[in-house]
Amino acid sequence: MNPENINESIAQLKIPMSRNPLGKTFSYLLLESKTLIDTGVPTEEAYQGLEDQLKEYNLKPQDIERVIITHLHNDHIGLVEGLREYGAEIWAGAVAKTRQEQMVKEWENLYENTLKELDLFGGQEYRHNITRNRYVFKSDVRPMPIDRYLDDGEKIKLGDLELEVIWTPGHSYEHICLLNQAQRILFSGDHVLPKITSHVALYSYRNHDPLNEYLTSLAKVENIDVDIILPGHEWIFNDLKPRVQQLFRHHRNRLDEMKATLEDGPQTVYDVGRKVHWDSRPWPEMTFWTKRMAATETYAHLFYLRNKNEIVDELRDGTWYFSLPYKL
Repeated sequence: MNPENINESIAQLKIPMSRNPLGKTFSYLLLESKTLIDTGVPTEEAYQGLEDQLKEYNLKPQDIERVIITHLHNDHIGLVEGLREYGAEIWAGAVAKTRQEQMVKEWENLYENTLKELDLFGGQEYRHNITRNRYVFKSDVRPMPIDRYLDDGEKIKLGDLELEVIWTPGHSYEHICLLNQAQRILFSGDHVLPKITSHVALYSYRNHDPLNEYLTSLAKVENIDVDIILPGHEWIFNDLKPRVQQLFRHHRNRLDEMKATLEDGPQTVYDVGRKVHWDSRPWPEMTFWTKRMAATETYAHLFYLRNKNEIVDELRDGTWYFSLPYKL
């Protein structure tokens, strides 16, 4: 893969990502300050891709002075540890500190909580997929060292570029976008992508409203006046406001579709998940882990609807059932 010059200050690096339909993560190189925005997955292939593309600018991974991460997902922070060992500073949004502390606590009982979640979501038929893969829950999760935390609205000067930090929770609670107003460029991470919709998930052991956060964050960037949006995946695009409005419509349609499944009576999370349309592939063709992702996205939408009093929920024998409000 070859890098692409955005302008004289910024280059887009294409970090390969095998066994993922997206194929790559974009890492953005700020040339004067030798700064990377995001890094790609933690594989030899990704590192080689980074190294090869940096050569186009007479740089090595050892030359990178700092990495700014938009959020803590593996396809964006995978090479951070190696770059930190070379001496790069790691910068992230301020919320990343509490988010990492939460992740460490969650892993202490993640196996038990995942089994309980299957019951709560009505996915008892899939319990064997968890029990036979118990080993995946044994990872020793440690917080990633972060050298500088960036506050919402903070402006940072990096060489010839000034970037404004915009906290955009939803896809991930700690997610940030970066705005270069002078050049009318927005680094959108995974918050706004040109075609696919960002995965917005909620797990049973968390108590917040990620879809509401995401929609609020979309409104936060909707009217930013920029010419170029540099996302974490897919391709560069230019129509921020129309794309945000399209995403608003998508989620309202998705919410209405889920409400429609409740017209037949109370449904579990997995009941609703298997009835709605998924763009990636039909429910029967999904692997269990993809179905679990779909279930957490379904739950995020149902949780939002419940908080808006558009549906109600009831716990029956350890399983949540969602239904339309009773009308007199």
